[in-house]
Amino acid sequence: MPSAAVLITFLEHYIAAYGLLIVFVSAFLENSIILGFIFPGVTAIFLAGFATRTTGGSLLPLVIVATLGSFLGDNFDYFVGKKMGTLLGAKPLFARPVAKVEPLIKKHGVWAIFAGRFSGWSRAWVALTCGIVKFPYLQFALVSFLSASIWTSAWIVGGYLLGGNKALIEQYLGRLSILSWVIFTVVLIYYFRTRIKLVIDLLIFSSKKYGRRVHGKIHGLRSARRQVEKDLVEEEELPL
Repeated sequence: MPSAAVLITFLEHYIAAYGLLIVFVSAFLENSIILGFIFPGVTAIFLAGFATRTTGGSLLPLVIVATLGSFLGDNFDYFVGKKMGTLLGAKPLFARPVAKVEPLIKKHGVWAIFAGRFSGWSRAWVALTCGIVKFPYLQFALVSFLSASIWTSAWIVGGYLLGGNKALIEQYLGRLSILSWVIFTVVLIYYFRTRIKLVIDLLIFSSKKYGRRVHGKIHGLRSARRQVEKDLVEEEELPL
């Protein structure tokens, strides 16, 4: 099992080499319906802030890139909802969350858009729902950019501050050894519990949908076979 020092060194290496790209992609996916339900974008952004402190890097480029990625992820969802709202509304996996978010958007408007960013469950659904209900884009874009800058800055700065205690963290995790990994795993599962549930729901939905298709094909093959057998029997019964 790798030590905390080895993992932190590994993290520092990749953040130093690909930090801006990692943060942009993480922020975009975290705030979009592509992989927002399961992608650990917040974790990647937080760790980027941590590694920036331990490597002596600058925070400003990270904040700018993360804000841009978050903002574009929101815009992607908004226009998907605007162009494909009717189609998505027919899918239970999308219709149920949108039905919960839509009343909040209509009642609280820009405040719901701003606050929605800070909830792991609603982060992707709010922008999508705004597109579906045709919320005024300029208002949406302005609030989206403001909330994105605050949200990303908070996570990056939080990681940066924690990075100042690198030696203490390595020492603490080193002493706990296996117990530290057990605690870390439990915390990780708790943190991603909503995402895990969404993944399970997605798998169940997909399996049911695929199962219905397979069942339909099997039923069609059986019907075709019975028809062929019936035709053969009728041919045998025909008088010569």
